[in-house]
Amino acid sequence: MMGQRRQDVEVHWRGVLERQAESSLSVADFCRQESVSAPSFYFWRRRLQEQEATGNQQAGRAAAAVSSRQLLPVHIASGAPAAPVRILLPQGVLLETSASIDDRRLADLLRALREASGC
Repeated sequence: MMGQRRQDVEVHWRGVLERQAESSLSVADFCRQESVSAPSFYFWRRRLQEQEATGNQQAGRAAAAVSSRQLLPVHIASGAPAAPVRILLPQGVLLETSASIDDRRLADLLRALREASGC
């Protein structure tokens, strides 16, 4: 089982990698703009890719045991704290977003992830 601190660090770096991928910047320019060490960026990119490859094998076995691949409705109570929402997808991908994300945007994001993964 992974410690909370390590998990938080991995979530942080997944966010950094995602922001860079969505930007039009090179890794060097992105790292300079975000005050991120380029060697750290490359280290975490490699480490998380390796984990994802291992996790995909495990998630594939777990997904075979799941009979339904439908999304479940989620209701967020009004007045809930604005903590980040974390969704662990069957492929082992962790999606983290703000609680204030628009419903349509979240649905589009989940649909794109599902299509990209072939689920």
